[in-house]
Amino acid sequence: MPREKLLGFLAAISVVFIWSSWLIISRLGVHTSLTIYDLAAIRFGLSGLIVLPFVIHFKTWRTISLYKALIVAFSIGPIYVLLAFGGFFFSPAFHGGVFMNGFLPLITVFLSFLIGQKINISQLLGSILILFGAMTILFNSQNFFSNDSLFGDALFVLSAICLSFFMILVKQWNLQYGQILFSICLINGIIYLPVWFFFLPSGIQSLGNLLEDRNIIINFLFQGFIPNLVGLFLTAYSAKMIGTAKASALLAAVPITGALLGLFFLSENPTFLGWLSLMIVSFGILLVVIKG
Repeated sequence: MPREKLLGFLAAISVVFIWSSWLIISRLGVHTSLTIYDLAAIRFGLSGLIVLPFVIHFKTWRTISLYKALIVAFSIGPIYVLLAFGGFFFSPAFHGGVFMNGFLPLITVFLSFLIGQKINISQLLGSILILFGAMTILFNSQNFFSNDSLFGDALFVLSAICLSFFMILVKQWNLQYGQILFSICLINGIIYLPVWFFFLPSGIQSLGNLLEDRNIIINFLFQGFIPNLVGLFLTAYSAKMIGTAKASALLAAVPITGALLGLFFLSENPTFLGWLSLMIVSFGILLVVIKG
């Protein structure tokens, strides 16, 4: 296997663990005094501050058109983040893995088809298997059919569409890491933070109160640095090196790891169906990765 593809697979696997942790930490965050708008502000505000000196030094805005930068920024900007955080507010953490990552391969195959990319039968069958396996784990939940949970799940699916669109943009436009950080972190920070500060509800009243809650501290440290600065790089790198179909298929392992982390850290107990789901999803991933 070429070195670049191997690194692409390793990047996608790393994203699985980052994303699984994000499921748990975000679920904790939406049940603190912070609002989902605060969590989005933390994500774009802190990462934007870190990116700013590098953007100025390398003059990244000269390497990408404003048109492309705005589209990339929109793809997984505040709307994507608020959809995901809103989903965590209404649904258990492992539902996020199922409906964001379980749906991701099939959505990616469909969007790729719409823009004229060739889709082989292994990718399609593997994506369907992944979705079926991911959906299996839902029957671990006693309140799956509650109205709140269904609404949260719908938000997760919409966020998956945004993420799939971003991965396709990375591949189609051959986006570089600096261009991604400039668009996602800085542009979104500049647009979103004033709107959040002046118009959106916030649970941030004083720094002292925030430091008293361990879950808030964890969300500040994680949301501000890991998803945008590390997760975006690894996601984009894997999409470029092994293709969007294979990268999204590997990311579909998140429902399983998310369910296991939810079991240990959130007491959200899956049943033996979780193991059945693991086998089906794993076979679907192998079908896409090896045969696709």
